[in-house]
Amino acid sequence: MNVKSADRILITQTGGWIGDMILLTPALRALKRAYPQSHLTLLIRPLVAALMETCPYVDEVIIDTKGTGIGRVQSLFQLVHRIRRRRFDLAVVLHPTSFRNALIPFLAGIPLRVGSNAGGRGILLSHTCADDTTLHEVDRYLRVLQLININESATGLEFWDTDADRRAVDQILSDCNVLPEDRIIGINLGTTWGTKSWALDRFADVIAGIQNRFEGAVVLTGSSSEVKLGEALQKLVKANVINFIGKTTILQLRALIERCDLYLTCDSGPMHIAAAVGTPTIALFGPTDPLRHRPYGEGHRVIEKDVSCRPCYKRKCMRTDAPNLCMTEIQAADVIERIASHLNLMDTS
Repeated sequence: MNVKSADRILITQTGGWIGDMILLTPALRALKRAYPQSHLTLLIRPLVAALMETCPYVDEVIIDTKGTGIGRVQSLFQLVHRIRRRRFDLAVVLHPTSFRNALIPFLAGIPLRVGSNAGGRGILLSHTCADDTTLHEVDRYLRVLQLININESATGLEFWDTDADRRAVDQILSDCNVLPEDRIIGINLGTTWGTKSWALDRFADVIAGIQNRFEGAVVLTGSSSEVKLGEALQKLVKANVINFIGKTTILQLRALIERCDLYLTCDSGPMHIAAAVGTPTIALFGPTDPLRHRPYGEGHRVIEKDVSCRPCYKRKCMRTDAPNLCMTEIQAADVIERIASHLNLMDTS
């Protein structure tokens, strides 16, 4: 389909997580390049609003609060009415699976609606492509844009901060006696699903292994909801770690990860931040498929184990014989070996 002009474009992706938004950036960039004069509006969830308001490829965001129960239906029709009044020319449904993300522009009467036919939602769209879950999520988004003759390849993720954020990170590192030339290894303990998590005692073993063999600062990162994880880990490690969990804004976290020489994490939003800023990342994968969700770009490594039931995409493990086996099979020695390989390569380059 050749869309020569579209003054007002609505993009729907209400996945609601930071990682989703980072993986969206190549598609948003491609859309803005194809339609530089168009007004691009992004429909998102409240959690990511502050971040996406800084996106240079988006002119406006609309917040989808959803609601619950009867309020969910009421909020849907209020949102549809609001969107209908805006008279969008084109809707680009970039949420990979949500039926609701396709329903909203259909009910709002947007004439051109493009997206994948996941879950049978093609009946709500004017132009569709078959879904392809063998692709990385970045390429899955870009594939939808081919429906409107945008055939741009991804050239990297983006995440935006300011000079003030970088200065703030420089200062907090200096306060912890970390010099600009010092090596920093970042470790992210948390993740949104319990099944993606790795045991704290194994993180502690990795930290001990790193500090026994290499010089440098070990820095813990994470959100305010993960403060207790950091406190629990500090009780398990004898050596000093710098705990920044819950002590940075999301944009300062970006600047902090960028300062790291290496980043260790499970499948998480900060993993995608690290990929966006070009920090080499070691990512531990269990219930999700790295083919779709690995750190995007070069220089990253995935550690996973061949367990028959993965990837299951379950937030609660269904195994009774060996709960969360896909993650417990990953040993601290596996991770230490991979970290050592990377750091030794850095030291000899």
